[in-house]
Amino acid sequence: MIKQDFHYIAVLLDMLYGIELDDEDLEEMGLLAWGLIGNRETRLYRTRVCIGPDLSVTLPCNAVEGGVELVTASYEDWSRVTNYSELGD
Repeated sequence: MIKQDFHYIAVLLDMLYGIELDDEDLEEMGLLAWGLIGNRETRLYRTRVCIGPDLSVTLPCNAVEGGVELVTASYEDWSRVTNYSELGD
């Protein structure tokens, strides 16, 4: 499969149809389309980071390229919520 530059579509839209789009709009529509048709390459990485005193973390160097999609904690943090009284009032 031949990979084309993402912004190549902007040139085709202008040449073939006379449509000019902002780079931001083009990227947003392209990413939505890729998500809908499933035409994307993904890589999953797992890492552990420590939270600093200012509540920040330092991400690995390869996390910047693709972004962070999920953050989990290694402990349970939940409370049970019900719509009835457990005391039998």
